[in-house]
Amino acid sequence: MELLLTIIRVATAILAPIGVVVLAILTILRLRGGEGEPPEGGQTCLHCGKAEKGAIGEFHYTESIGNARERASQKQMSISDTPILGSESHFVCDPCARHFIRNEIIQLVLLAIPYPLYLYILIPLFAENGVFANFLIETMFVVLSVAAITSAFDLYRAVRRGETPLAEARDRVAINQRKAMLGKKFNYYTRMGISFIQKAN
Repeated sequence: MELLLTIIRVATAILAPIGVVVLAILTILRLRGGEGEPPEGGQTCLHCGKAEKGAIGEFHYTESIGNARERASQKQMSISDTPILGSESHFVCDPCARHFIRNEIIQLVLLAIPYPLYLYILIPLFAENGVFANFLIETMFVVLSVAAITSAFDLYRAVRRGETPLAEARDRVAINQRKAMLGKKFNYYTRMGISFIQKAN
């Protein structure tokens, strides 16, 4: 049991945070050369309204198929059962797309850092006062650490496999902007997201 706990701690408190940082660096390096083109015909960025270099962000939306339980009860397990209701294309500038990725990376690092800080700094620091690692707190940090490394890999994959390094970010920026207007009654898909689902089906 103690060996298993040690393996879990090493994997989630050491390897996962290192993996997040490495993937973050690889993601940033991958963005080089991913610049868009100057806007044409008076195009301005959907997010900031500026006419900077950029490209089109696209997304599709379908009727919301709810959570896993609702999908199971309705026998709607994939997008193939729910037709695309609409698609939109909007110009998104490079700075806004890069800012989106930077924010994602910061959030992922902030998710991964607390566990090693807690385990290897705070606990030893206060051990003399009778403070020991708490199982529930550790479990929460393990979940956050796993979520961080998984999301970091997804972000890197999106930058590496997108039509351009910033394509997925542009799509997500467009979704975030238009979601407020279109509402939460739809499921939204980026170009990569919908093509992945269609291939899986």
